[in-house]
Amino acid sequence: MLNIVRRILALAGEYAGKIKTAFVISIFEEIFAVMPILLILYVLIKIVSGSITVQDVWIVGIGIVMSVILRAVSKRLIDGFQSGTGYEIFARERMNIGDKLKRFPMGHFSEGNIGNITAVVTSDLVFIEEHAMLTLSQVFTGYLSMVIGVIMLTVLDYRIGIISAATVILALLALNKHEKVAEYHSGIRQETHSKLIGAVLEYIKGISVIKSFNMVGDRAKKINQEFKRVRDASIEFEKRFSSTILQFESCFSLGIGLTVLAVSYFALNQTLDLPFMLMMLIFIFEIYLPFKALGGLTAQVRIMEAALNRYDKISNVEIIDEDGKDITLDHFDIEFKDVTFAYEQEDVLHDVSFKVPEHSMTALVGKSGCGKTTIANLIARFWDVQKGEVKVGGVNVKEMTSDSLLKNISMVFQNVYLFNDTVRNNVTFGKPDATMEEVIETCKKARCHDFIMELEDGYDTVISESGASLSGGEKQRISIARAMLKDAPIVLLDEATASVDPDNEKHIQMAINELVKDKTLVMIAHRLSTIQNADQILVIDEGKIIEKGTHNELIREKGLYDDFWQRRVKARSWKINKASNRLDDAGKKISYMKNGIVSETK
Repeated sequence: MLNIVRRILALAGEYAGKIKTAFVISIFEEIFAVMPILLILYVLIKIVSGSITVQDVWIVGIGIVMSVILRAVSKRLIDGFQSGTGYEIFARERMNIGDKLKRFPMGHFSEGNIGNITAVVTSDLVFIEEHAMLTLSQVFTGYLSMVIGVIMLTVLDYRIGIISAATVILALLALNKHEKVAEYHSGIRQETHSKLIGAVLEYIKGISVIKSFNMVGDRAKKINQEFKRVRDASIEFEKRFSSTILQFESCFSLGIGLTVLAVSYFALNQTLDLPFMLMMLIFIFEIYLPFKALGGLTAQVRIMEAALNRYDKISNVEIIDEDGKDITLDHFDIEFKDVTFAYEQEDVLHDVSFKVPEHSMTALVGKSGCGKTTIANLIARFWDVQKGEVKVGGVNVKEMTSDSLLKNISMVFQNVYLFNDTVRNNVTFGKPDATMEEVIETCKKARCHDFIMELEDGYDTVISESGASLSGGEKQRISIARAMLKDAPIVLLDEATASVDPDNEKHIQMAINELVKDKTLVMIAHRLSTIQNADQILVIDEGKIIEKGTHNELIREKGLYDDFWQRRVKARSWKINKASNRLDDAGKKISYMKNGIVSETK
């Protein structure tokens, strides 16, 4: 159990000195706690000997009052050094883990880890914060009172001291067994809680899909199973815990019984003074209380240790820019040199090489899953390449910290995420110190000022989580405003107009045109009409660049890009001729026009 003290001190870091000061004060607090017992023993001796005086009564009374006051002052100082320090420690740790999370490889944020991360941030740190300092004080006080109590009893009568020492040894053995049981089952309990949180998050995130396929009941079964596992683990924990705690507490019952029997026997045989016997009969039930309380703390301590284990596991994840340096770039070209990358085992990119000159536009074209988004992710260093180099401004991204790299990059993707915060705070996310005038000017350029002003509280309107209260086009324009306000020299754009209606597409395309002025632009293209003026187009197939050039050059090559383009041209030439619709005996016939030729089909 003392291990938890060491772990909290290690976690405390620069605050450990305050906690150690509290430990020193705890020694005096225990001495002040023992003083009334010794003073009452003094009174009993005086009474039995018939020599007690009024002066003795005053001395003892003042001594008891002073010990109570000094103990209260000591307790207040302990709480100040420990409890106040505890809140400072965990406020710091929350900021630290938040900073580390943004520097983790994106692969760490798999579904298997989301439950653990959420549990650590939302429950583990809260549990430790609320209980650590009090537990620390009780553990230290428990062991300290045990040592002081045994020493005091041994000094007064070695025979009672031996009984007390034997009681403590038996209790320590029982406590050790109790801790092992608690350690094993608290780990299981914490793991089931983590899985439950993951299942609940998955259910909530996918609720729209679950409802649309009428699978509410079926998916709820998974959550019910996780709740049952938590219930079963908690019940099993209590069962195992109850038997060992009973053994631990029985040691004190045995020790108290033997002490009462021994002092009575010694007093009857006149080998023990009557005042000492009376004192022991009065206070023997109190002497073991601080140490006995450790049994009730064991479950709490083990849960705390399991929480610390999970926290340490996340804290020890190797951050992606561990060896990075803060580097200021003076130019903003991008280069891939013989890059090979795999998310797990199978390569997604194979020996990819290309250059994006500064202030130019490069478009990435290819089928779904060919590696376009992966290239954008590697530029932002969401993952690290297994082979080759990714350079920004002539510097290998592995040599840079994430902050020094990402401050030069703005990203706008199709799946926009807005925070549960005001419109203004969402827009200023990349530039928190922006003035209101800058925000309004940027939103006007992003073509979102007008609809923002129509919201209930304008720029102070709180957006629901992930922007559910806004349309897709509105979210896109706010995300573009966010990127524009950041004003980074490099823009990564997963074409934002691919899944919006024509009216929104017009506004969004105008906003994008404002965003990319004088920037180094890498665009993932879904609509080829938007990239005809690109400085270079990279055609990607199965993780390789198979074509490279401008729009006209690639059309002349008659390769995959030309095939994509011709399909696009044909698709745009198809029109519905509503005036020619008619019915016959075989069913409905629909007329359509292709390249000016009217045909019919069933």
